[in-house]
Amino acid sequence: MIRINESSPMHTIQDLGRFGFASQGVAHAGPMDSIAACWANWILGNSVNRPFIEIGGGGLVAEFTKPANVAIAGAWGDFTLDGQPLVGPGCYPVNAGAVLNIGRLSSGLFTYFAVEGGFDMEPFLGSVATCQRDALGGANGSGNALVAGDELSHHTNQLKPQRLIPRRYLDSYKTPLICDLIMSNSDHFDSIAIDSFFNQSYTVTKEQSRIGYRLEGQISISARRSRYSIPIPLGGVQIPPAGQPIVLMRDHGSLGGYPMIGTLTRRSLSLLAQRLAGGVISFRPIERDQAITEFLKYQEFFGDFR
Repeated sequence: MIRINESSPMHTIQDLGRFGFASQGVAHAGPMDSIAACWANWILGNSVNRPFIEIGGGGLVAEFTKPANVAIAGAWGDFTLDGQPLVGPGCYPVNAGAVLNIGRLSSGLFTYFAVEGGFDMEPFLGSVATCQRDALGGANGSGNALVAGDELSHHTNQLKPQRLIPRRYLDSYKTPLICDLIMSNSDHFDSIAIDSFFNQSYTVTKEQSRIGYRLEGQISISARRSRYSIPIPLGGVQIPPAGQPIVLMRDHGSLGGYPMIGTLTRRSLSLLAQRLAGGVISFRPIERDQAITEFLKYQEFFGDFR
């Protein structure tokens, strides 16, 4: 059993998400950074869709009532196990009675905490992913974030040696980010708007949530015409009347009426999710076939990827 001693509204149970129900208005949910989340399960030998904890902004304290092998991946910072600093993303053996402290983050926004075998909980609509907007998933199935006093059941396994994720696979969350964008097949934007979109940098604003990230650039982008509400994808980049992009994140609605200039690749979406307010990003077009090839490589490596 793992007992949560300190938590926040940004700490939730997730898996890779709840797909196939958008027509009913149900959000995908799942991890903001799916790459880091998959690493946390993969390094333990789990199926990458086993439930894990998404820790937004640090500040989680967990106590172990029995031994476990755990993994930490994604945003990094002041992390200790029984007062001893963790040296980097990877898996660690934990003895009964130990306390894990995920403290202040120095890089990124979202950390992923997995346990060997995953946490034991019943899925609903094929997933345990927490969506507070839809009141679905989580430790008790009602879409609530983790709170102090919650207890999470898991299997007991023989302790394994410490194993770190190779540095070559670790991303920096501080450097300027170039996002790959699959262009939409529409006539909402003329060539001037498209050139302006790709030839400037944007900053991530403080309006960041699991629903969407608002960006701000020097030049506003205007669509030639509005559109009726249609289904919108995870990672879609909408341009509202103000002319500044909104990137749709994991808990976005299933319909939207703003013109959409394109959709981020899953890798770019994961890396954007880790950017703090003030982070600098730009966009470049990518061919759909190239984006599919990249996506399939992640699926081949992890065994599943969404």
